[in-house]
Amino acid sequence: MRVYLTGFMASGKTTVGPKAAARLGQPFLDLDRLIRAHEGRSIPTIFAEDGEAAFRALETRALRRTADTDNLIVALGGGALVDKDNRAFAKRHGRILYLEVDAETVLDRVGDKADQRPLLQDEAGAPLPREKMKARIEQMMADRESSYAAAHATVDATQPVDAVVEAVVEAAREAEEDPTSGRA
Repeated sequence: MRVYLTGFMASGKTTVGPKAAARLGQPFLDLDRLIRAHEGRSIPTIFAEDGEAAFRALETRALRRTADTDNLIVALGGGALVDKDNRAFAKRHGRILYLEVDAETVLDRVGDKADQRPLLQDEAGAPLPREKMKARIEQMMADRESSYAAAHATVDATQPVDAVVEAVVEAAREAEEDPTSGRA
C-alpha cells in the first residue's frame, strides 16, 4: 500500500516518514527532496526564482511519479493536496494520513529556520516577525483545512515522535487490512 503523509509544514512528515517506513519495511520518499534533487535547487530558491505556481507544478509532476512504486511511504509538501487533482490522485493511488498540528507547535518547530520556509517570509525574503508568522500560519491552516479533512485518517502530530510513528504505522496497517478504516 502507498501511504501519503500530509500536513502543515513542520508537522513531522519528514521526521516520522522514514521511521514509519522502516517499521513497515517499505521505502520512504520525501517529495520536496525529490524536487530538490531533480531541479538541483533548494525549495526557497525555486520559490524565489520561479514562484509558487512553478513549484506547485513540479510538485504535481513528482507526485504523479509515486504511482510507479507500490508499498511506499511518501511525505508530501504541506500544500501538495490543496490542488484538487493532486488530492484525487493521492486518494486513488494510496492512503492519505494527515499529521495534524496547531499553529503554536509549528512556530516552535520552525523556530529560527523560517529563512528556509518561503511561505513564512515577507516580499524581500526575510522571515516574518513571530506574531505575523503566527497569523500567516493560522490563515494558511484555515485555507487548507478542507484539503487536510479529505485524508483517510488523522494523527495527532503534537505527540512525541515515537507516538506519532506508532500511530502512522497502525493506520497504515489498518488500511492494508481494511481500506475503509477511518481516523487514527
